Parts: sequence; structure tokens; C-alpha cells
Amino acid sequence: MDYRSQTVWHIINWKDYIDGPFDSYESALTEAMFLGYENRPQPQVKRLARDFYQYRAPYNKQEKWWPTFWICTEEAALKRGIPASRLRPSFEQTAA
Repeated sequence: MDYRSQTVWHIINWKDYIDGPFDSYESALTEAMFLGYENRPQPQVKRLARDFYQYRAPYNKQEKWWPTFWICTEEAALKRGIPASRLRPSFEQTAA
């Protein structure tokens, strides 16, 4: 069993909590690919550190931006200097 499937994973970006928690890296990546409208045969995933990955979704022509999601554990995010508050859904997200 892969150690990545034994921890709690989150999807965040440079300013927001996106989704989570997930019970495995694979399930978090699957959700990020869904959110990013993935249509390529091989998604663009880059390992930035242990338990911290960057997923670049395809360019969104309608919104004119290239979404980037970070898939990470809380421990890995804190080591990279991301505030703990970003690893929790905001009130607006939980109320929706």
C-alpha cells in the first residue's frame, strides 16, 4: 500500500481552500481533475515536495485563466509556509 493513501489530503491554491479532506492522494487528484475540466491523456502533475503536488488544469478559454491546484497534506503545506487557516473550508464554503 502506498503511504500517500494513509494520510488526509486537501486541494488548495495560492489563496483559497478548494476541497477536501480526501482519504487518498488519488481521490484528491481525481477531484482536482474534475474541477479543472481535465481533457488531456496525461494530466500535468508536478511534485514540489514530499506530499505536496501541483496540478495544472487545461487553459480555461471561457474564463481566460490557467487553474493551478495544490494537492497536499496539512503537514506538507505547513512546511511550505502555507497558513493552517488555508487548510480549512471557509464559512461561505460550508454554508453552501
